[in-house]
Amino acid sequence: MATHQFHEFSEDEKADAESIFASHGFDIIDFDIRDEDQYRAANSAGPIRRQVMVTRRSNDKSVVYAAGQGTAWHAEFECDLASGVFGVSSV
Repeated sequence: MATHQFHEFSEDEKADAESIFASHGFDIIDFDIRDEDQYRAANSAGPIRRQVMVTRRSNDKSVVYAAGQGTAWHAEFECDLASGVFGVSSV
């Protein structure tokens, strides 16, 4: 299992998230974003399971999103941000 902070994400993934925050009027500094890769046992086949956790620091709201091949965590996150799951805009 490996954990990565947002600054360690790929440039494309960071740019997508930053664009989502900006388009909805949120300050990315108010959020903690990290992921966790869960590797299968040595003799198991299949993709690595990845989860992204987004936490808003000012209200401690957290959501975990499935990430990796065949997933769209950015889209789910944007829907949650727009629908108020993380509260109102900070900007």
